[in-house]
Amino acid sequence: MSEGGGGRFRDVLGAPEVRTSLIGTFLIMLGYGILAPVLPNYARSFGVDLKAVGVLVAAFSVTRLAVDPFTGVILDALGERRAVTLGAAVVGLTSALAAVAPTFELLVVFRGAGGAGSAVFFAGLISYLLRTVPSDRIGRVMSAWYGSFNVGIIAGEPLGGLFAGWLGPASTLWIYGVMCLVSATVFSRTIRDRPTAPASARRSTGLRRLRWDRPLLTVLLANGAYAWVVAAVYNTLIPLFGTERVHLSLLVVGGGLAIASVTEFAALFPAGRATDRIGRKAVLVPSYVLLAIAVALWPLATTPVRYVVGLGLFGLTTGYAGVPQTPMLSDLTDEQNRSTAVAVFRFVGDLGFVLGPLAAGVSADRLGYGPAFALASVPVVVALAFALSIRETKPTLPRTGEAPGL
Repeated sequence: MSEGGGGRFRDVLGAPEVRTSLIGTFLIMLGYGILAPVLPNYARSFGVDLKAVGVLVAAFSVTRLAVDPFTGVILDALGERRAVTLGAAVVGLTSALAAVAPTFELLVVFRGAGGAGSAVFFAGLISYLLRTVPSDRIGRVMSAWYGSFNVGIIAGEPLGGLFAGWLGPASTLWIYGVMCLVSATVFSRTIRDRPTAPASARRSTGLRRLRWDRPLLTVLLANGAYAWVVAAVYNTLIPLFGTERVHLSLLVVGGGLAIASVTEFAALFPAGRATDRIGRKAVLVPSYVLLAIAVALWPLATTPVRYVVGLGLFGLTTGYAGVPQTPMLSDLTDEQNRSTAVAVFRFVGDLGFVLGPLAAGVSADRLGYGPAFALASVPVVVALAFALSIRETKPTLPRTGEAPGL
């Protein structure tokens, strides 16, 4: 696929390995989308209070965050194929166990254990894609992968209520588990492991072997800041602001968020193409400028029209802002340190995803929504300052990659 004529979506997905990665991810996220809206109500069926429901919902993310730092070692020990397969299988099996958990405490344990599988799965799959996809089209492939991720969740959410009504809330855990196990089978048959590294090379990997320079710190901060905004602003502050300040119904708020999801999806592939053609920094900097402005000025969306239109524009911004980080990580790593770099990359992102809502809730309670939105934009501004201080990371000569058909 040449750079001049290979920008079409079907050309980028020409490699079987890429297609199966997208399909497997879509199936897992479809199952997650089916489960997510039902899980809190299923927890309430055990007679617990809302605080306990929050513990259940957080258990998955907290466990994933705790396991993230060790995924580099796991990848080096198992290889990408077995790590991805094992991770998906663990999520599937723990979901099935959660469906039959006789007590709420066991439900939390099994749901939390699934986070460990999720950490290994995503680290392994990202490492695999970075290794196999050539650098001159990694942006487009990753944008397509993020698209499969988002479409799975969007398609699954309305199905969750239907399955819960027809088959009972526990059925959504079974469906999620089956989706994960099917994906594990797909990945086990399609992912090709990298050649086994010599023992001396394996011993040389680790945090101390990473180049802790400004470009690497930039991509880590950018990833954490983006996850922070998604969790703190998109998932927390914007819905609350809509109901409490704009006095919108949950239906209108949900419709606005759906519009943002659609516009974000529409922006993903153009963002990936721009990342490959004009550069990672060239896309990251203007998108983070717009993201910081959008977050800080969100309290001005005080009418229903401003709120809904603002969400549409916000989706376009997050679509562009979420693509360049992984290609930048690909530019800055090699075969020896990639698994460790991916582990750190995932950890920082999950850290932002866990801490963002907590900081947003505290700041909104104590200071009000205006200061809360302003504070939520600070990580983006910090990442932007670092990005402005580095050179473009896109290599002049593309990395060849290993995936046939690309």
